[in-house]
Amino acid sequence: MLKVTVHSGLLAARTEANQLAVLDIAYQKKSALADYVVALSLRGSGELAPAFLVNYPRWSASVWDLISRALGRTLYRDNHVPASVKADRRCAYATRICASVERMTASDRGHEVGTVEILQDGPRRGVYTARFDEDVLGARTAHFEYGCKALNPAELLMRAICWAYHGTDVIGPMPKLDFVHLGGVADRFGQAVQ
Repeated sequence: MLKVTVHSGLLAARTEANQLAVLDIAYQKKSALADYVVALSLRGSGELAPAFLVNYPRWSASVWDLISRALGRTLYRDNHVPASVKADRRCAYATRICASVERMTASDRGHEVGTVEILQDGPRRGVYTARFDEDVLGARTAHFEYGCKALNPAELLMRAICWAYHGTDVIGPMPKLDFVHLGGVADRFGQAVQ
């Protein structure tokens, strides 16, 4: 299972008190094309209804790609999310948001596999820089604009991922199944890949 926590502030200042959202991603069917059940809880709104992400090619892209698709499914109930509105001077904004991704198993609880800090870039509202780090694929930075009437930290995270990994504010095409990476993962978990 993956647990993504979103906080106000920087990574070094994460606490339960500044936690804004929690996204849980768990296997429903563990295979080369996996199915996931995803649940999102937002501070102030509570839990959204669980959603399902099906036929996702395991280990074929960044963990952030999986997270963006899980957020899209929980927020929009679709594999395609609408384009965001252009930021203006009246939009809601955040100055600092961060997120952490932890891999949870029965024997390995809370191994951090990725982080991101999303910072307001200058004095203009809705202009951000996001700095992603991932244990397997390393670091990546994106500069982007995002504005909305009411700030949803989970959607801001999803848009930052989209800009960093797809070069646009919407989720890109589904990654192709990568048998090279999947073979190594299958060996590690003792599963045969067909």
